Amino acid sequence: MNFYSQFLLLIMLLIVSCKGKTDNANDKPFSKDKIVEYFGKDVSKVVFNHLYVVVDSLSYAKFMENKEWRNSYASMDMGLPNFQEANKTAASCYVRGHKHYIEILGPNNIFSEPVGKSGLGYSLENKDEHFHLGIEPRLKANGTSYLSANETVDMPFGDTKQTWFKAFYTPSPGTALYTWYAFYNPSFLEVLYGDDYTTYSRETYLKGSYTNEKLFQGVEKLELICTIKDYNRIAQEMRHLGCELIKKENETLSIASGDIVISISPSTKVEFSRVNKLYCKLNNLNYEQVELGNLLIKNNGKESVWDFSKLYK
Repeated sequence: MNFYSQFLLLIMLLIVSCKGKTDNANDKPFSKDKIVEYFGKDVSKVVFNHLYVVVDSLSYAKFMENKEWRNSYASMDMGLPNFQEANKTAASCYVRGHKHYIEILGPNNIFSEPVGKSGLGYSLENKDEHFHLGIEPRLKANGTSYLSANETVDMPFGDTKQTWFKAFYTPSPGTALYTWYAFYNPSFLEVLYGDDYTTYSRETYLKGSYTNEKLFQGVEKLELICTIKDYNRIAQEMRHLGCELIKKENETLSIASGDIVISISPSTKVEFSRVNKLYCKLNNLNYEQVELGNLLIKNNGKESVWDFSKLYK
């Protein structure tokens, strides 16, 4: 049954409930809140923010040594608080796009994350609600275990600290593929750039580092291969946030995950879940191919494909 048919059916039910008689004095037609809940309209808006992948020492060394490629591909830096240009001694490198960014971590990263581990970060926004420390995600169902844990992240600026975001996640002991969904604080941008902001946007956060003179514009699609447990978790998180299932081919799900597409395939053969491929949009036509250890990046017109599959062999 398509959306239009569902809508007509619900309207008919509403009309019948208004006209019909009932022996129960408490029986009432659907309220506006019930209609909103039925159609999942009042869920938090979700958009993709960034991802990270921990690569092996060879791949990371090749990535950081190839300065000519990095200079043409994207603005790259070492992150907050100063967005300093990435150099060969950095333990992590941030690839900046217009709305998204990619974080490449070496094996000696400050988070002590092992090679092969990865994470996907999303931004949330509630309609008619500004950021505050008590904010909560609006899901299609209440009382669920999904996105039930949270953490507030503060960043130091000199002698002070400023709240950057409040992130929600599903407790997933032992996972190698984290997912989190965060409300971001516009006051953080004020501290970062010195201007007044009433809303937080990904473009504003990245405005100091992104340039369209470089190739990389942003992420379009992620290809994930997951353990059964992670496959179910991520699919359910997306479902509870009202993300559309675009198609299902065998057990592979293609989901409109905010402003990107994620393809999730379950596997009983992998020891841990992983980002297999990353599809990116380029600002200009390019056909360069670069092999950085176990990471292959191949440009084809305005699409750039990052292939991490050799990293896990």
